[in-house]
Amino acid sequence: MRKMAEYVPEIGNSDEYDCKRYIDKIIKTNREIFIMSSLLEKPMCGYDIIKEIFLKCNVFLSQGTVYPVLYSLEEEGILYAEYSKGDMRSKKYSLTLKGKEIAQKNIDEFIKSINHLTFLIQR
Repeated sequence: MRKMAEYVPEIGNSDEYDCKRYIDKIIKTNREIFIMSSLLEKPMCGYDIIKEIFLKCNVFLSQGTVYPVLYSLEEEGILYAEYSKGDMRSKKYSLTLKGKEIAQKNIDEFIKSINHLTFLIQR
């Protein structure tokens, strides 16, 4: 099973700002895929998803960006939420079986699209 983190390269010092700007746009535009990719690894609360994406990609997604996606995916049956033990304020989100299939399909399509665009640009 492929995960998004395997495909996000380290940013070197030379063109760090330009790369960061493009990576930031790509991740924010495709935030649903990156959120689902994080949840493929393990169930997490929204805050942990934000931390995970920041640590892996060096891109900050705000709560106002992440939680609407989580609520929408839950409504679509792609993930489910349950309160964390001992903390009724915090929900842990997990992908459903349907959600895991959709996440993997979307990740594969995203990677193919990025590879295709890279090929077209380098021609």
